[in-house]
Amino acid sequence: MAKVTVNWAGKMQFVGDDGAGHRVAMDASPIYGGENQGARPMELMLMALGGCTGIEVTHILQKMRVSYDDLTITVEGERAADHPKIFTHMRVVYHFQGANIPPDKVAHAIKLADEVYCSAANMMKTAGSIEYAFKINGQEYPYPFLKEASGN
Repeated sequence: MAKVTVNWAGKMQFVGDDGAGHRVAMDASPIYGGENQGARPMELMLMALGGCTGIEVTHILQKMRVSYDDLTITVEGERAADHPKIFTHMRVVYHFQGANIPPDKVAHAIKLADEVYCSAANMMKTAGSIEYAFKINGQEYPYPFLKEASGN
């Protein structure tokens, strides 16, 4: 069973500890008395989605022997207007840089990460929808990628 500890650090600040020495500072927004001394918990959820899918996409592409020079993942989330103000829609965009990156393999890796391997995505999409897109060297590709969707 996974276990973390979250300790109050004064005012509206908390520090999460995963038990393996990794710590994450969290703080509320100034309107709630926070002092901008850490990430907001909801933004950490978006980071978790990007990190989880990124790890899975990277692992799958390594198995496919697809290499790239850089990968940046942007994640945006739309929140409900009323409390508990959960994310109702999230958008994940993978920005790849490098030579000879096959779009069909990238799309397949994203599909596997989303549908099978990324626990964070599978948990979060029970509350809201997740949309994916990817760019290779600045060129955006449709997702799901048309070649993959047709089975070719």
